[in-house]
Formats: sequence, C-alpha cells, structure tokens
Amino acid sequence: MVHASFPFSRERSRAFGMIARPVAKVTLRTIIGKPFDISAIVDSGADISMFSPSIAKIIGLKIEDGDRKLFKGLGGNVEAYVHAIPLRLGMISLEVRVAFPKIEIPNILGRIDILNRCNLHFIDESKVCFEQI
Repeated sequence: MVHASFPFSRERSRAFGMIARPVAKVTLRTIIGKPFDISAIVDSGADISMFSPSIAKIIGLKIEDGDRKLFKGLGGNVEAYVHAIPLRLGMISLEVRVAFPKIEIPNILGRIDILNRCNLHFIDESKVCFEQI
C-alpha cells in the first residue's frame, strides 16, 4: 500500500495558545502543467475539500464553470463551485471533488473522494497519515 504522512503544524491560537493542526502538503498542477504545493488543513468533519479561489486561478479553472452549491458551516453560508481535480498527497494520486468559493479561505481537505480511497490516521497530534486502500 502507498502511504503519505505529514507533521502537524504548531500554531498560536488566540483562544488556546499553541495548538497542533493536521496539515497536509497537497501537490497540484498549474495551468501549464508545472507541479506546485499548497498546505491544507485535514478536516475529517468537512464533507468536501474546499480551496481558495486563488488556487483555481493558478490551475486554470473558471470557478463559475463548476457545479454551484451552497455550503453551511461555522462561518455561515458560503457559495462555492465544485470541480473534480487531480491532486497528490505524497505518492498517492487522486481525483477529488473540490469546492472553490469566491472568497479567500484556508484550504481544507474534506472526506468526499478521499476517505473512500484512503484510510486516515491522526497520531498523537504529531502527524496525519493517509494510507491508500
């Protein structure tokens, strides 16, 4: 099986001081095919992955060409457009539905198209591991 592991990010929180966040390095391709990396918070509670609109521009997507959906979360309602895009987590290659809103947001890896193809392990607030099924 193919694995990918990423260390938790240590960040300062206004409410809790130093906290550990599960963050994965996601490799995408630019509009001309050049690979580039982004960081995304691994959120097992998020239904779908959601990336910033600036990422859509880099990979050459017209956001509004996607399937328009309304998402509800802690921040209220967000309108976003869903596209299927190829990405890599280490050596794991997947095609994943990703929602792109028109507002800048933190990049998030959600469950759809990932957890049905990878086991996900959070280890001691030190690393997050994906294991391709």
